[in-house]
Amino acid sequence: MIKVKAYGHLAKALGKAELEIDKSEIKVKDILALITSSDTNKSRFSPLTVLIAINGVEISALNREDTIVKSGDELTLIPITHGG
Repeated sequence: MIKVKAYGHLAKALGKAELEIDKSEIKVKDILALITSSDTNKSRFSPLTVLIAINGVEISALNREDTIVKSGDELTLIPITHGG
């Protein structure tokens, strides 16, 4: 199982703060496609507007959206909110 944790408006969009994906391994982009399949505003889960981490390591330090997430890993979705 892969645990997905979402914070802020992302958790609200998913309807829950945590969910589990029953896969032994899957790419980040496929997880995003899976969890947003019924969402009309998929852009709110874009890596351009969301900090995505696997086991505490941001995916930009790994293989970005092609990073493979394995069973036992935790993928975290944190909205990037800032003002100017």
